[in-house]
Amino acid sequence: MRVITNHEETDMRCDDESRVRSRKRVAFMAALAMAIAGTTAGVAIAQGSSDYEQVIAGRADKIIATLGDVGDEARGRVREALLEFYRSTNVWHETNGARRKELKSQQDETAKAELAKLEEDLGAVRARFVQGLSADLSSEQVAKVKDGLTYNVLHVTEKAYGEMIERLTDEQKQKIHEWLVEARDLAISEGSSEAKHGVFGKFKGRINNYLSQQGYDLKAEEKGWQARRTAAAAGNTTKESN
Repeated sequence: MRVITNHEETDMRCDDESRVRSRKRVAFMAALAMAIAGTTAGVAIAQGSSDYEQVIAGRADKIIATLGDVGDEARGRVREALLEFYRSTNVWHETNGARRKELKSQQDETAKAELAKLEEDLGAVRARFVQGLSADLSSEQVAKVKDGLTYNVLHVTEKAYGEMIERLTDEQKQKIHEWLVEARDLAISEGSSEAKHGVFGKFKGRINNYLSQQGYDLKAEEKGWQARRTAAAAGNTTKESN
């Protein structure tokens, strides 16, 4: 029987904590959360169990709720596509995750070729999923599904850059957007929230290097942004007290 890794179960806790608590799993989940950074051993909710199916169904329904006007039949197909995507990516990571991590630490050509093949296989899982969605959804709705699978990190990050550097040019904003879209499209098939954020982290490093090359002092920009946020928060507090 295939099982969900510690990273995957911690992700599930974020999505459905109240249900898990009702099943008296809080102590286990808390211990698991503390251990997440240092362990790769996995065992908890087995794929195919009622717990697993309830969790992924809840995730799928939350995503579908953001799509707006979708016919009942199409909605059913999209829901099933999401459920199958959760299952298939979980199987992929259970089968290949440890080897993938090992290969990323190696620099020889053989390891690079094997890693490239694994990434190609995972890319095929993503491509089949997106192709299936596109049969029933518009490109904007497909993007919303991807946003739901990645916790809306694209838009949160894009907004943060715009607020931090208010004088970004349209060209710079477009470049940032393109990189974040690329990050999101890769992150949808990662096996945990931590791994998904890790993909965005790599692209944010690329964005930061680009902005530095464009002449921005990111430390100074961030300091100024934090000062503006602090001042705005203080202003809001004063208004509320009055």
